[in-house]
Amino acid sequence: MNNKVWIKTTPSIIKGGVMLFSVLFLFSIVLIAKAQEVTTAEPDEHVPLTEESQKAKQTYTKLMHAVYLQRYDSDLTKAMDIYDQLVKLAPEFAYVWYRRGQLRYKMQNVRGAEADMEKTLEIDGANVLATWQLAQILAHRAYYSRGENVTKVLDTVKRVTELDPTHFMAQQMLGDLSYQLGEYTTAEKAFKALTRIMPFEPSFHKKLGDIYKNLERTPEAVEAYKRVIKIKPDDIEALTKLGYLSLNSGHLKEAQKTFEQILTLSPQDVRSNLGLGLVLQDIAYRMQTEDNWTSQNEPIDPQTLITDAEKYLGRAIFLSLTIVNRSENVRRQATYRRLAVDAQYALGNVYLLFEKYEKAEETFTQLLANDDEHIGAIYGIASAYQSMGDFDNAETYLRKTLSLEPAHEYALNALGYLYAEKGTKLDEAEALIKRALEKSPEKGEYLDSLGWVFFKQGRFAEAVTTLENAIQQSPKNVIILIHLGDAYLKNNEPDKAQDVWQEAQTIEPENTEIKERLSR
Repeated sequence: MNNKVWIKTTPSIIKGGVMLFSVLFLFSIVLIAKAQEVTTAEPDEHVPLTEESQKAKQTYTKLMHAVYLQRYDSDLTKAMDIYDQLVKLAPEFAYVWYRRGQLRYKMQNVRGAEADMEKTLEIDGANVLATWQLAQILAHRAYYSRGENVTKVLDTVKRVTELDPTHFMAQQMLGDLSYQLGEYTTAEKAFKALTRIMPFEPSFHKKLGDIYKNLERTPEAVEAYKRVIKIKPDDIEALTKLGYLSLNSGHLKEAQKTFEQILTLSPQDVRSNLGLGLVLQDIAYRMQTEDNWTSQNEPIDPQTLITDAEKYLGRAIFLSLTIVNRSENVRRQATYRRLAVDAQYALGNVYLLFEKYEKAEETFTQLLANDDEHIGAIYGIASAYQSMGDFDNAETYLRKTLSLEPAHEYALNALGYLYAEKGTKLDEAEALIKRALEKSPEKGEYLDSLGWVFFKQGRFAEAVTTLENAIQQSPKNVIILIHLGDAYLKNNEPDKAQDVWQEAQTIEPENTEIKERLSR
């Protein structure tokens, strides 16, 4: 019986081997063609090789041996010895330097590998393989030197993409590295190339969305995230980013729809519960501050809005604090504590907007347990106390707000108005409100506060002028109309006082303060 030795191969090994030895075969042809004289005469039966041809044969044989040892890890030290001989025997051939550089890198001689790749490119500057290998070597060095020479890495990998725009790995390295360095123009170009190479890979479209978001090119960011969702409809990260972009650009219906879509996929998603709650906060604010909101949008029952806000923001608070308590990762704890604070702040604002002052005070107090210097919460508590008529506590929190942020214009105006209402510290009240007006000189509410201070100081002509200016800025503000009527009356203009009070009554027919003044 004949003994047979069977060699099992795989398609990838066959393909790789064919490619490698094809390169070596072509290399040998080049060596011999350069070395052997070519004549038109009929050759003898045995043509002796020239000295150069003998050298080529020797080079080729050694190279085949070294490549074999290198490829199959048979004896890397011996392979290196052969390459050391080859770079002396055939120093003009880039492929020899390239292969030795690869082996040096494999054997963790990084600086030697870099030198060999640079020598390869000195001989053959358009060598894609060597340029890409050099980029990887430089990236390795930059990583372990904490970013040293990162610019050289970037320049090298750019060169790879210039030589071969379809080089997938180089484009990805270029995109990721440029993004990390904040070079968004280069990153955008790289990820666009990747979307052409692999158009149905969502991560590349998502990264483009991130780039556009950072560049504040919102419409392009929206389109990029929409492409991600078209490819992968359940990509919660892309949906979340799309939802917050819509929210921040004022497209509340789109934001609401997106967050609701996420919550059908993942009801416990913290950011989406928070996002939907923030949408409700913005709706509440617009309902209270924009006169034409109701006419331009579907009517919303305030109690339903409050209930929904409590549901989604309450869930965001609970889930966030649960993660904080269970996690041992400090960074993760900080992230979710911040989300809990954002949800508490939004809920407190909803309560304020709908005059649920006790609930607002309670919510802001809970927030301060997590962040005791949260300016918004401190000012929110002051607003709640001021609205409830608790001026002493309101003054305390307004002064605390200004101690942390002296230019906080809302607090400046609120404290000044508080003193005007109490009829105390009127000179300080005037100074506080004027500081607020320096930041927003045409804000009707601030002008009203200043006019009311003038009224309390007995400066009725100045009060009339200031309050007339205020009502021009905020024509439907009932409080300003009441104050203006009072100023007209004290300025001996009773008919004008009656006119503005009647105008105020058309806006709020059941307002008891207006009825009282009209009955005088």
